[in-house]
Amino acid sequence: MSIKEILELNEPFIHSELLKRGISTNTKALEKLVDQGTLQRKKIGRMNIYWKKEPIMEKYPRGEVSLIKQLELENRELKQELQAEREKVRKLSIQDGIDDPWKEATMAMARILSEQRQISLKEVLEYFNAPIELDIDY
Repeated sequence: MSIKEILELNEPFIHSELLKRGISTNTKALEKLVDQGTLQRKKIGRMNIYWKKEPIMEKYPRGEVSLIKQLELENRELKQELQAEREKVRKLSIQDGIDDPWKEATMAMARILSEQRQISLKEVLEYFNAPIELDIDY
């Protein structure tokens, strides 16, 4: 195995491509390089794709690195805020009756099922652990 030859590759590669290029190595050695942080890996289906990890410091000047870190932090914060807003919308949709059309459709399906099986609507709703509303005729 020639680690230098592997690290000289600039484009992503898979294990079989290394063998075709004449670089003899095994997957355990590639995984060892991934664990060391020299290579990165992405699994797509059954195939592992490897590529050389680019250090941020060499790629960008000093000022841009701090800007990148600041933007990554801001991105994480925005994702957390978005998740919190989604949770609020979910709670409000349950409370404010946004789900009423769905409830009507499920109640209609439950009525049809109860008529087909010749059982009460209450039994159908209990079977599916659905909330039983008080204004429904059983």
